[in-house]
Amino acid sequence: MGGCSVGPNKLPDSFAGLDWPNQFGGGNTNAPAGAGWLADFNDRTLDSLVREALSNNPDLRITAAKLEAAQASLKIAGADLLPSISARAASSRTKRNSTSGFKVTSLRSYRHTPSLDLAWELDVWGRLSDTRRAARLDAEQAAINLQGARLSLAANTAKGWFNLAETELQTQLAQQTLKSYTNNLAVLEEGLKRGLTKVLDVRLMQTSVRNAENTLQLRLRQRDAAGRSLEVLLGRYPKSEVAVTATLPSLTNTVPAGLPAQLIERRPDVLAAQRGYLASHHRVGSAKKDRLPQISLTASYGTSSDELKDVLDINNNIWSLASNLTMPIFDAGKIKSQIKRAEALREQAKYQYVQTTLQAFSEVETTLAAETFLNQQEKALRGAVTEATGAESLAQEDYLAGLTDLITVLEAQRRVFDAKRSLIEIQNLRLQNRIDIYLALGGEFSKPEPKAETE
Repeated sequence: MGGCSVGPNKLPDSFAGLDWPNQFGGGNTNAPAGAGWLADFNDRTLDSLVREALSNNPDLRITAAKLEAAQASLKIAGADLLPSISARAASSRTKRNSTSGFKVTSLRSYRHTPSLDLAWELDVWGRLSDTRRAARLDAEQAAINLQGARLSLAANTAKGWFNLAETELQTQLAQQTLKSYTNNLAVLEEGLKRGLTKVLDVRLMQTSVRNAENTLQLRLRQRDAAGRSLEVLLGRYPKSEVAVTATLPSLTNTVPAGLPAQLIERRPDVLAAQRGYLASHHRVGSAKKDRLPQISLTASYGTSSDELKDVLDINNNIWSLASNLTMPIFDAGKIKSQIKRAEALREQAKYQYVQTTLQAFSEVETTLAAETFLNQQEKALRGAVTEATGAESLAQEDYLAGLTDLITVLEAQRRVFDAKRSLIEIQNLRLQNRIDIYLALGGEFSKPEPKAETE
């Protein structure tokens, strides 16, 4: 969980003309800066589930394997800068025939030649260095993608956990609704037997009971699906056996006002797009340098002997040293096309970076604005639940006193359950949006303090 954010990097000078804001709008001016974003929910079970997901999730392991592949590619690119040395051993047996008069003479000879061969391309123009720099940036991009995947997985696990809790609360509310309607139906049916209740009232209540049964089955299905989805994130077989909680945490930590826009620079997708752009820039340089001569050195040292026992005798040594210069003269436009392709990919990476950054700003501003709207919605719905509950009590009293009909009572009950259902939904939506804020910012509200360097 501690690896869900990375340090900031400055935007390239080529983007200096874009109008980035200095800070984001929204937030509470009296709110303190948060610590770790998971700590805001104060849920030990959630912490445990996130750790399990980070250990077992298959998608995360795929991303980790991609990082290993990128690191291996970096080593390959680095190896091209150094000489390569190989050992070679050759043995030959030759038979020659010669004719003298009417006589044929055969001569057999043996040759044993062990040697060490060296090959080294001199990186005079920096072509291989550009390739290695691009590979290093690719590896950094893969590492950032892994960190982004960890952050995304932690966030999706939290979202899945809260969705499961909401479906449990909605299921309990549906069960309470069904129980209330069933009890009311029993009372009306008893009243019908005594001639105190109309058949219409009984039919209306029976309709409410059937609708409540339908809603309960819907909630049970949603709870089952939410449990299985969460288990897939955890790397478990989806049996829908996650222990369900019937509570949603309250958000006590509000969003600080004036969050610095530089927080965007630590977002994994922004950092990854930046590394991709810089890597494509070095690939353009490498492609252009393919036009220049390539200078390489080759050397060989060993021995050669007719007898196997003499191959280690230094008096039989042989050696060679050569330099080679290769320069393209005609390639039917291959190098020129490779340069154009590299430049086009660089342009693509550049504007991918711009688009990713703009999308990041949009997500931050949208989620910060939604924080305020959702908070006001929750306050309104809490008031609606209070008012609807009071109205239901009055309707029940009036119905028992013969001052109103059953339809008014049913409408009052429906409004109570609708308000409670909407309140549960908005509570979960606030949690989901808070997680989206952390995702948009790439971590908690404050920048992590730099770690002290150790010897």
